[in-house]
Amino acid sequence: MMNRGSFLFVESNTTGTGELLMKRARVLGFEPYLVTRNRARYPFLKDSVAHVIEAETRSPDELIGVAAKLRRLEGIYSSSDYFVEAASRVATAMGLPAPNPEAIATCRNKWKQAAELQRQSITIPETRLATSIRDAENIVAQASLPVVVKPVSGSGSSGVRLCDSATAAIKAFESAKDVLLNQVDLPSPDILIQQYIEGKEYSAEIIACDGALHCLGILAKHKGAAPCFVEVGHDFPAPLPEPFLQELASFAAGAVSALGLKFGPAHVEFVITESGPVIIEVNPRLAGGMIPVMLSHALGTSILDMVIRLYAGEGFKPPRASARAGAIRFQLVRKSGKLKRLGFSRNPDSTVREAGLLKSEGEEVQINGDFRDRVAYAIGVADELNAAAAAAQRMIDSIVIDVEAATEESDDKQVAGSSQSKWNLHPEAMKLLASPIEISRDGRLLRHQATIDEAHLVMLADQGLVSQAAAADLLKHILDLQDEGFQSLEGRDAPRGVYLAYEAELAARAGREKAGWLHLARSRNDLNATISLLVLREAACSISQGIGTAQDALLQRVEEASRLVAPLYSQYQIALPGSPGHYLLGIFFALGRERQRLHCLLEDIRNCPMGAGAGGGTSMPIDPLKTANLLGFELPSFNSLDAVASRDHHLQALSLFAGVSILLSRVAQDLQVWTTRESALIDVPHNLAGGSSMLPQKKNPFLLEHIKGSASTAIGAYVSAATAACKAPFSNSIEASNYGCSPLSLAEEALKRAITLTSLMVKFMSFNVRSMRENLEDGSSMTAVAAERMASRGIPFRNAHTLIGEIAERLSQDGCVAERRRELASHLADVLPASLEECRDALRFGGGPAKKSTADQVSAAKTLFRDTQLKWAVMRERWARAEMHRKQRVKELIDKHQGT
Repeated sequence: MMNRGSFLFVESNTTGTGELLMKRARVLGFEPYLVTRNRARYPFLKDSVAHVIEAETRSPDELIGVAAKLRRLEGIYSSSDYFVEAASRVATAMGLPAPNPEAIATCRNKWKQAAELQRQSITIPETRLATSIRDAENIVAQASLPVVVKPVSGSGSSGVRLCDSATAAIKAFESAKDVLLNQVDLPSPDILIQQYIEGKEYSAEIIACDGALHCLGILAKHKGAAPCFVEVGHDFPAPLPEPFLQELASFAAGAVSALGLKFGPAHVEFVITESGPVIIEVNPRLAGGMIPVMLSHALGTSILDMVIRLYAGEGFKPPRASARAGAIRFQLVRKSGKLKRLGFSRNPDSTVREAGLLKSEGEEVQINGDFRDRVAYAIGVADELNAAAAAAQRMIDSIVIDVEAATEESDDKQVAGSSQSKWNLHPEAMKLLASPIEISRDGRLLRHQATIDEAHLVMLADQGLVSQAAAADLLKHILDLQDEGFQSLEGRDAPRGVYLAYEAELAARAGREKAGWLHLARSRNDLNATISLLVLREAACSISQGIGTAQDALLQRVEEASRLVAPLYSQYQIALPGSPGHYLLGIFFALGRERQRLHCLLEDIRNCPMGAGAGGGTSMPIDPLKTANLLGFELPSFNSLDAVASRDHHLQALSLFAGVSILLSRVAQDLQVWTTRESALIDVPHNLAGGSSMLPQKKNPFLLEHIKGSASTAIGAYVSAATAACKAPFSNSIEASNYGCSPLSLAEEALKRAITLTSLMVKFMSFNVRSMRENLEDGSSMTAVAAERMASRGIPFRNAHTLIGEIAERLSQDGCVAERRRELASHLADVLPASLEECRDALRFGGGPAKKSTADQVSAAKTLFRDTQLKWAVMRERWARAEMHRKQRVKELIDKHQGT
């Protein structure tokens, strides 16, 4: 791309949009420069995202000197709160587009901002300025608690604390003075003490250009636990009526206008109270927290590009309104120490547009109570907000995080759930059957365990079987365990299974008396049966998604491949002229039936075993339908014994997995033959093949062998599960519940590998057009059509078949292909097709490879694919709604009893 000039960034965010802005500037054709006084603050600079100039960025004169030396400087911008004013002053001095520096200065000083907003009758919290402990003491003595303490020039919730006592407020005042010194080496002597406004928090994302204010959207905020104000999520658009969203956009724009901001982005934070919205603060910059990235995905246009172009003098074109919804979720670190492990335990699905890590393994982390506590993020985008939010949350829930604290806390080794100490497994037996917990292996089970606990506790609280306060406290600890990725259980002995070790950890956190209520009206039997169905549902859904990806790859190649002519084989012998597209469509429809069977299985998983207890139900007046609905099931089980004994769904799933694996293995066998030198119908790229350690001329398509080999694992898993269950009693039993279900993960992993490799092969293999034709040029493959044409003229087909067969036998095998074709044509001049294409296109009945028939098949395939994708999405959305509803109920319980 042609160099459009230089673009100067004055300092930057250390994570998120700062790095991305520089990368986007380069993509747009600008040469990005970063001026900084300390390049060590930016780990991303090792990737050479920008030219680095070291200078004193707190000095406007020095910054102007730096800017003056850059050739063809087109724009100046800062993504850092602390340097937006400096950037605007330098840009103004250089005659480049910029906001009014004085307006930026007023806005950045939250005390001056509050005074200006109040002067212009914009509703804000009651705000006081404290420059000394005496000031703080006097203000708190007169204020109505709780109050919020924050630095006048802070950012990213740094130093912001909710204080419900005078002592807490004074302590927050003292720590807030130094918080910016630790981050950007800037003093913060002035501290605000504000009235705490209760209500749901929102933000408005606005871009000003030529005095006009454009609201990109209203977002709903999710905050972490008090007393901090760490943002842990954002939803777009905020789930509010459209007319109200428009009113809020006008309200936020009014605050921006009141502060004199007529150019550039603004991030407006406000709370909606019973009496209306209240401005918390206006920030003269792009939103942080990956909001611009999420909005870019949801709106279908890059917000970062808009800002760069705006500051480069290219104006601003508002994005078109989008029907798509977006959500961001963050993972926070829960304790200080060294990050031993950090990563996602699942791959993002199609709804998760981005997921990334904000910290690195080996890095020292410290709980600060602000944006620095975030270690990972996930962005979901979908047609419905609930689906986008659920997808982002699922991704965040899969985080595996292990922080090595300075002082290790001792584990509670006592086995929970046993009132007697005699149930201590023999060490040799424990070594064989109860290995220590590994999150990489047991994380999914623990995640589903916690999910069931949420539903069970909500139900028990609603039924009055457990106090709401006790349920809320337990739920808080369960959420903490989920947020931590269950890392406190890593390496924990589990002599009586993972569940009891998990329960012991909860007991250590919440107290044994309170934790003892968790297992009321349930057994490990119905618990394990429910976990097994949740695991199965997740696995089948994942396989369905994979099949959809493979079908999409097939459809993408069909149009190109249908125009070609290729042999159609029968028993490894050339039968007729066909096309690669005809073959790919055949695989598509076969996969489609397997996927429909999977969806029938998923629809049949309707009954939730929770409530069945050990197999005989319970005497407690539970509401199993509520538990079922909170877990995404339609109904409870009708028979308690059936609920804990049956594993038919698992056997059916394993049978289906084996069926898909067999189909893919057959495809891989064909492709492997077609890559041989003798056939040479297709070729695979070097990055999907391997060489020989001895033979330099060989190119081995070995991934096809992995596809074929994966089938053995899936088939073996079915046989293993069926064998385990066939002699098990019809009640809860280890054979059925453990050995009958555990092969599922092996089959799932093997099948997903086969599907992914097949998709890659289909997507990137190339067709050898010349070889495909050469195998057909002698005309023998067209004789079947010639015989049918003779039959259409009144000659009995068997007579025509015999006659042409005799002619074919007499053809000279010593002559060249062209000679055999001419000789055949001389005997069958009036019935032999004139070309391979004519012959192929004559095969248009019975689903043949003709152009007309193929067009009909493609149309049917696209309809089938669309309908199947929709059904898959509807099922996913139903489970996502259940998850959102459960999380909402959990939040309501916790919020109701916060602090009790």
